[in-house]
Amino acid sequence: MRRSWVFGTAFAAILAGAGTGIALERAHAQTAVRVAPAEAASTDGVVQITFWNGHPSGALKKEMHALVDEFNATHPHIHVTVVDKYAQIQPVTAAMTAGDAPNVIMPHLDAAQQFVSDGYLVNLTPYIDGPSGFTKAQLASFFYPSVWNSHRAGQTMILPFEENGHMVIFYNAELFKKAGISSPPKTWQQVGADARKITALGGSIHGIAWTPSMEQFLTMVADNGGKIWASSSETRFALNNPQAVATLSFLRDLVAHGDMILTQNYDYQLDFGTGNIGLLIESSAGWSYDVQSVGGKFPVKASPAPAGTSGRAYNYVDGDSLAILNTGTKAQQDAAWTFIRWLVSPAENAQWDQAANYLPIGPAAAAQLKPYYASHPDQAAAFTNPSTWLTDPAANATQYYAALTAMQTELLKALNGQESPQQAIANMNNIGNQYLSGERRS
Repeated sequence: MRRSWVFGTAFAAILAGAGTGIALERAHAQTAVRVAPAEAASTDGVVQITFWNGHPSGALKKEMHALVDEFNATHPHIHVTVVDKYAQIQPVTAAMTAGDAPNVIMPHLDAAQQFVSDGYLVNLTPYIDGPSGFTKAQLASFFYPSVWNSHRAGQTMILPFEENGHMVIFYNAELFKKAGISSPPKTWQQVGADARKITALGGSIHGIAWTPSMEQFLTMVADNGGKIWASSSETRFALNNPQAVATLSFLRDLVAHGDMILTQNYDYQLDFGTGNIGLLIESSAGWSYDVQSVGGKFPVKASPAPAGTSGRAYNYVDGDSLAILNTGTKAQQDAAWTFIRWLVSPAENAQWDQAANYLPIGPAAAAQLKPYYASHPDQAAAFTNPSTWLTDPAANATQYYAALTAMQTELLKALNGQESPQQAIANMNNIGNQYLSGERRS
């Protein structure tokens, strides 16, 4: 659940157990890729590789271990050992320096770009284009264009694996009923109106709890027809526009009137669990956390991303990728490719999405999830049309995330009434471009 917050670490362990869900067709994924035993075998006939799993707790840890167990059982010439550890810049750099780095990691795009700069990652292009890679038809089926194009780090150094949709509404159906709201909001104006009705119930009840997120704010600006980037290269912000100011003014008014309370980290999930919050502006991966916090005290429902004044409802989508570190033997690197190629196959991706409430990375995985989504409409709510997905800028994600962190300070000032929305937007735009140009560094 990556967000550009500056408040510290996230709250709580993820919901234990992900549910069995639907039976997925696995035959293709289990047999699609193999490394020839003569090429991959070590002295004992089995190539040993190590994988840093980027989800070291709860349901996702359990699901990843289950996937690795399945891989090991179906690939007798390779054995993957899981280490539950995040692929952040400092630990990966330390492991590379010490000579005890793993073979496979799950980096976010900004970290991956740093690893490319440091020479840590194996170029995947020869594997992708090779006999155990992807055909053109498979690339089109396995990956949406926005997903494939947004996961760039130098050359093709990483494979997309998971996509978290940052814009979905989760709501307390009980409070909606008490406030006389018959259906979830379809637009941001309806979000505001519903928040006011819920807050009017009185006491400690508030319409919305939100930890401000720059990704979500940028999505709202796009919904309202505002520009984010100066050009398609996405290397310079063009955020200083009336639509961005109007979006920030809308949010500021919600805070000023008590219809939205601002929280830190994932504290909004704790607040939601009390039953005193009507709705959350959430990400898809937050579902299990929110349900855990509620603990069955009231029904939790979900609604797709609201539309803005432009009539469009965008979704900001990002997540971790899979990468091979420039370590070990050629046989280990080949085995690592076999492993990550298997993980991104549609059946595996669909199984992972079902456990985590991530979004499918391509149409083939989406097709696998169709029966599950039909029977789980609240989980399906986060999966919007991929043509409306906004993604991290592929050219300079490292500078981009530093920019978002700095820009968020201005967002918070405006939300708390410490400066006007107009001034905050102007400052955001200037500060963001200073980071993107290298004038400022984190």
